[in-house]
Amino acid sequence: MLKFLLATNPTSTVCPYLTCSAIPSVQNPSSNYQVEHLSLTCSQSLSNLNITQIVQRTYNEIHARQYQTFWKDATNMTYIETPTQIIYSWYSLPGMHVDKNGFPYFIETQFYYTSGSVRITHYDTWQVSLQSICGTSLYLSGTF
Repeated sequence: MLKFLLATNPTSTVCPYLTCSAIPSVQNPSSNYQVEHLSLTCSQSLSNLNITQIVQRTYNEIHARQYQTFWKDATNMTYIETPTQIIYSWYSLPGMHVDKNGFPYFIETQFYYTSGSVRITHYDTWQVSLQSICGTSLYLSGTF
């Protein structure tokens, strides 16, 4: 008697392993102007991205600009000044993906502060929370 085993192969999506790196850097183009730059690279496209940079306002820091290199209409950016901090945010827009083919992307905060002051940048922080298009989540954080 022969027995046959019927095997079915359900359709599934293979999601590659997600790796990301964020590299911070600081530039001081003049005695009262600072740029805090964060370069982000991931191995997969992203469906959800949130990046926050917090600048401590110890030397009268005020917002100058913020830049990003994410694909047009994939993310938005904002900032809020409180008495003690400038909080910069970048976030992906609903239904949009950050394409892996564009990495590395970068974001940048630029601000003025009291001329001649010596800023201690390790009080300024960054946080990245993201999710790949396959649903894998990752969180990165650090200081400048």
